[in-house]
Amino acid sequence: MFGLSALAVVLSAVPMVLLLAERRRVEIPGGFWLWLGFVVWVCAAALELSTMTRLVGLGVRLGNYVGSTVVLVYLYNARERLTDRAVLTALGAFFGFVVVGGYLGVLLPNGSLTTPAESLLPHSIAVNEYVQSLVHPAFAEVQHPYGSPRTFSRPSAPFPYTNSWGCNVALLTPLVAAAITVVPRARVRVTLMLLLAAACVPAFATLNRGMFLALGFLLAYVAVRLALRGQLLPLFGVLAATATGVAVAGALGVWALLAERLHYSGSNVGRLTIYREAFDGAVQSPLFGHGAPLPSETVDVSIGTQGQIWNVMFSYGFVALACFVGWFAWAAIKSIPARGQGSLWVHATLVVALFTFPFYGYDGIQLTVAMVAAALALRGGSVEQREWAAEPRASSSSLST
Repeated sequence: MFGLSALAVVLSAVPMVLLLAERRRVEIPGGFWLWLGFVVWVCAAALELSTMTRLVGLGVRLGNYVGSTVVLVYLYNARERLTDRAVLTALGAFFGFVVVGGYLGVLLPNGSLTTPAESLLPHSIAVNEYVQSLVHPAFAEVQHPYGSPRTFSRPSAPFPYTNSWGCNVALLTPLVAAAITVVPRARVRVTLMLLLAAACVPAFATLNRGMFLALGFLLAYVAVRLALRGQLLPLFGVLAATATGVAVAGALGVWALLAERLHYSGSNVGRLTIYREAFDGAVQSPLFGHGAPLPSETVDVSIGTQGQIWNVMFSYGFVALACFVGWFAWAAIKSIPARGQGSLWVHATLVVALFTFPFYGYDGIQLTVAMVAAALALRGGSVEQREWAAEPRASSSSLST
């Protein structure tokens, strides 16, 4: 709204730092050293930068890494102040904001938003393509692939790119499902269910195959876990929702449109080319990478911008990649034993993040959502157990007042 999305994570982390400073003791998860190692390695990779423009790019990414770190540590410690229920409800509200942005892209695909930040920036900076996408966000990416008889309007608001919208939906869907299982108010649960259903319209309109793959993987993973637990009723619910979604998408012609877009866009070939360039570039500088993405010599995108794995590998080297993936893998494995449907959905969010790292770039918002899921998953016990344990304290405090 104000054109400050690139700074949103950093700005939100400031009051959390102040609150953490007031605590006598700050706890961190056992495998947190992996993430700290990654952040330190990113700082060291700045030695590979030769221009101020590329240093600014590293600074923005580093700010997101540090900001999401603060969010994780704060939520991990604020178990009583911010319960799982409160955090999941807030994520449900954010999901509603994302869905509204998706409908703006569907109904007003050529629309855009002029923000205060755009008018305050110098013209030489504001006209930069990346900066323009942040301070003058479009409601949708309007694409007309060469040779195609059709124009594709793919919702992206409130994010700069359709892929960002798809990645956030893939991460938020299991967290909304977790909220439905732990929120006691029927009105809130029904609202969240309606939001999930309403999200199908802009989701189908994005024709975002990465999101479709991620959601399909999510539902398959949760279905298997429920089957292994012998929880048949939730399992049937997941299977029914999956079958309904696939059938509706087919009836609306979504799969045919997706195949047509891929046929004319040639994005598969472009991605494979840029992936190979990212790997070759990382091999040339394996220790600290190149500090930031670089323009490709073969396709019209920058190396290291078409997936978080490739971004970390190319920009910061293989050690940073091992620490980055290692942290999320550790958090996902550590949270496998947690019981309860809510905990399963939160854990599944981390599994989805690992699944999408190869083809989605993780900007500040996506990374922070993944870190929030990690904080909830690593708090100890199940979401349901923590909520039940909090009930007597909440009741006694209300009686005393």
